Amino acid sequence: MSIYAIDSLFRYLPLRVNKALNSLPNEILSSACEIRLRRDAPLSVTVGQKNLFIDQFGRSCGIKSGLRISRAELSECIERLTDGSVYTYDEYLKKGFIPLANGGRAGVCGRCSLAGGWSEIYSINLRISRFVPNAAKGLIKSFALQGIKNTLVCSKPAMGKTTFLKSAAYLLANGIGYPPTRVGIADERGELFSGISDNGVIDPCVFLPKAQGIELLTRVMSPEVIICDEISATEVDSVIEAQNCGVSLIASAHCESVRDLLKRGRMKVLADPDLFPLCVLLGFDGDYNCRVLKTEELL
Repeated sequence: MSIYAIDSLFRYLPLRVNKALNSLPNEILSSACEIRLRRDAPLSVTVGQKNLFIDQFGRSCGIKSGLRISRAELSECIERLTDGSVYTYDEYLKKGFIPLANGGRAGVCGRCSLAGGWSEIYSINLRISRFVPNAAKGLIKSFALQGIKNTLVCSKPAMGKTTFLKSAAYLLANGIGYPPTRVGIADERGELFSGISDNGVIDPCVFLPKAQGIELLTRVMSPEVIICDEISATEVDSVIEAQNCGVSLIASAHCESVRDLLKRGRMKVLADPDLFPLCVLLGFDGDYNCRVLKTEELL
């Protein structure tokens, strides 16, 4: 059951948007993973790989009939997201996001200034963070049979990678389906640790760049497994170093399969079955689903 779903984001939204989203059917509300506000463009909700446009009455509609977000409404949303103090969030905004309570995140983009911040924000993407305790149950069953293996979680954006990783951290740290395990979380954007912070033997590095977080956890916290989201090329060396130190890693990457990584320069290292023996493929077919496979089977 979700403990931080779409209704937790309503307080950040302008009144017209609030009313429209409150009128959406439950099947959309329960499956939505993003709310997107764009200046002078229609309100949209992401469900799986679909972009649903919403009119002022909360009905799914064509792009031309969607509720259009005004400049004032976009500014109001930013004001609410930053508690009325945009400058307080300046360092996060430079990285393109605003951290929210309980692990949510609002991505932003627009016109960049020469100083490195945003001179104008045109788009806001509110990510709907959920805690689904048993999302990674299939992976934990695999670990119970063969021990913890380095695992790469693969999917397109908005397919539930963060939700899956939070579940894996929760289940391992609480000894559910596997003996209690010391879990380190390298949580650069503050999304993974929130919601599970009071559960089990978890040591977090929050808002620290992932490469530094992985290194710190490996060096000073002696974790049995490290969990982190969205590995990039700049973090590959940290992943390899953690493995060389005997620490297992569960991480995610933006790709449909590890095979896709073979075309992506430094990232192709992650497709090595010796580095990540297991791969989790996430998808959406009316509901979110996952498959746990041996990496060598996908190459």
